[in-house]
Amino acid sequence: MKRFLMTMLACAIPAIAAAQAWPDKPLKVVVPFGPGGSSDMMARLLQKTIEDEKLLPQATAIVNVKGHFSIGAMQVKNASPDGSNFLVLHLALLSGEVVDPGKGISYRDFESVAMTGGFCLHHIVREDAPWKTLDDLVKAAKAKPSTILFGVNIGALNHLGGGFLEQATGAKFRFVQIGGGANNYAALKGSQIQTSMLSSSEYSNFKAGGMRSLGYTGPARLASEPDVKTTKELGLGYEFCINNYWFAPKGTSKVAIDGMANALEKAMASPALRKVQAERASTTEFLKGDAFKKHLDDSYKAVEPIAKQLVANK
Repeated sequence: MKRFLMTMLACAIPAIAAAQAWPDKPLKVVVPFGPGGSSDMMARLLQKTIEDEKLLPQATAIVNVKGHFSIGAMQVKNASPDGSNFLVLHLALLSGEVVDPGKGISYRDFESVAMTGGFCLHHIVREDAPWKTLDDLVKAAKAKPSTILFGVNIGALNHLGGGFLEQATGAKFRFVQIGGGANNYAALKGSQIQTSMLSSSEYSNFKAGGMRSLGYTGPARLASEPDVKTTKELGLGYEFCINNYWFAPKGTSKVAIDGMANALEKAMASPALRKVQAERASTTEFLKGDAFKKHLDDSYKAVEPIAKQLVANK
């Protein structure tokens, strides 16, 4: 009997180890925006760092899903919770729940993995636009409400940032669905819209294409853009900065969640990554576990009133 139990135990140990092994196949990370936006650049920087520093034994593929961010998010929500599927998003998943509840998606529908770095945004117009300052743009939007086309991804960051500007000034814009930063740059360049918002890294990439920043939502002016005043300097009384959030389908194992979170934490501590983030005027903040869950809940409470105001102003 003793020999039988020992034999059974010997057989069980490899099986348990195999069940706990992660990752046992390549990973798929969905970025629910087109290539070139801040979330895409952050995901690809982390992908490169993880591969260069061999932080995971399997390859990671970044998959861009264009259109409204809820499309890609829903794909991950409905994906297998086998530990190979992940989503990179940001505050849009929280504000979108309020602004567009018909999409039927919430941050509570996922397992929270980690928060990786952040960025602030620029209020932008074309270089040849008639508005030379943010005050010029606001005055025009107040003089003729709902006539200036403001490109956004409904419920996402640029939409929420426009909501902050409306609330602070009493201006009223006409928000139109365009998409993420790269799409709004293209729409602005093609005169399909008149204003939008880009992250600091997006603006750095696209400003040579004829864009001008009227104001920056960060806590201080950027060294790379010393002439661009902050929204607080302009008397608007708010900052608006965003972190990237990583999620997995509901039911994903703790082994996979912790494994990915730990790999991301090591990547965020990499000197090579931190150098790139500094060049992009982006932060290297990191949260996981209960601290990240609390951050999500606190952020939802903070963003809910602004998001509700956007709904009321439709």
